[in-house]
Amino acid sequence: MSDAPDDPESLLALAPPEQVPAPAPVPEELTHTGVDLRSTVGAKLATVMFLHHFSVSAWIVTLSSYINANSGDDGLAIFTAGFVGTVYGAGPLGGMISPFITGLLADHYVATERLMAILNLGAAAALFAAIGADSESAFYFSALGYFVCFIPSFALATSMSLHHLKRPERDFPVIRACSTSGWIAAGFFVGWFWPLLTGSSIEATATPLKIAMVGQLVTAAFCLVLPHTPPSNRKAPGQKGGFSLSESFALLRQPRFLFLLALAVLAHAPAQFYYSYLNVYLNTWIEMENAAAKMALGQVVEVCCMIVLPAILLRISVKTSILIGLAIWTVRLWILSATALPTMWGREGWIYFAILIHGFAFTLVSISLQLDVDRCAGRKRRATAQGLLAVSMSGIGCFIGAELAGDAGARLLPEELGDATAAGWQSFWLLPTYLMGGVFLLTALFLPQDKKPQ
Repeated sequence: MSDAPDDPESLLALAPPEQVPAPAPVPEELTHTGVDLRSTVGAKLATVMFLHHFSVSAWIVTLSSYINANSGDDGLAIFTAGFVGTVYGAGPLGGMISPFITGLLADHYVATERLMAILNLGAAAALFAAIGADSESAFYFSALGYFVCFIPSFALATSMSLHHLKRPERDFPVIRACSTSGWIAAGFFVGWFWPLLTGSSIEATATPLKIAMVGQLVTAAFCLVLPHTPPSNRKAPGQKGGFSLSESFALLRQPRFLFLLALAVLAHAPAQFYYSYLNVYLNTWIEMENAAAKMALGQVVEVCCMIVLPAILLRISVKTSILIGLAIWTVRLWILSATALPTMWGREGWIYFAILIHGFAFTLVSISLQLDVDRCAGRKRRATAQGLLAVSMSGIGCFIGAELAGDAGARLLPEELGDATAAGWQSFWLLPTYLMGGVFLLTALFLPQDKKPQ
């Protein structure tokens, strides 16, 4: 009788190594632990979000006033009618060019924090060129260069946060709220603190561009101390496989993911009217003092909304959240059209109301989209997915919206906006009102219903 063991465990132990079956791989989603929001890494993620939006808010909010002050025969006299919409279109165009490419690089080849540092240095260089621009085309291409660098860097900051957080659906809105806090801080700094310090407004000058340039340099330096985030799809030496374009585009074969990208395009086109023209509308037509600082009140509400968004999404679906946000967007654009009439009852109060409800509209639409896209993508294609969303949201959608806003501004408003009429401004704001209402109906009819997270 043989002395060889007959139980499976002993036989497996005596087998040659090459005959021992390899254990089944454990999905990374089950092994990833992540960090808590209240940690050093969490603080760094919150800080880089703050710095990103402090820099962009420092100049982009007041850009329409700067252009208006240098249009026609005023100031540098280098800008023409409708250039407000054209230059705001540089942001979306930059969003179409680079986020997907940088997302692929971050997923496959380059550590995210290093790529972000390079992009922020590029953004600072572009602002330096814009400050010295002496022609409309030079300013436009400087702005385009800025957004080619800024938009993918912010998309990478988003994917980095989702990668490192232990519970991204709960904690990411709080991290994202720090980004909005940076936007608020810049608005108050440019629109209130600086005038208080110097005795004069800088909203129509190049000073906000200089503040933003310094902010981008600080952001680039800070990126070097962010948590190391290597490419999630980098292959070990000798390991088969590597970058596969077909695998990266597999996301586009998911019906829900495609719906989310299409919705990002449609929802962010009408919103661009608000971002492009509200500051100059408040300064030239409403004649509101410290307009940039008062516009930041909408972001104050936005921070509060982001903090409570996880609790909201436990009770309602993403589709319902987006529909509520689109409805609020439609109402606030209609309110702005009504405020064009100087005889409107409680006019200034309605303007404050339209500014304040911005936080609800933006959070319920944009942040819900980011979280749902992340659920569709998984960890291996997270940066690529957020890059595609940035292309749709900050790229194609905003580009279409900026072009529409610029065309509407050129047709309905005069070259020097101080000479505009109530009828012109009212027609201008009604156009995005109708567009956003149409997006609401399309979303209600065609966006698939999602299951509430467990």
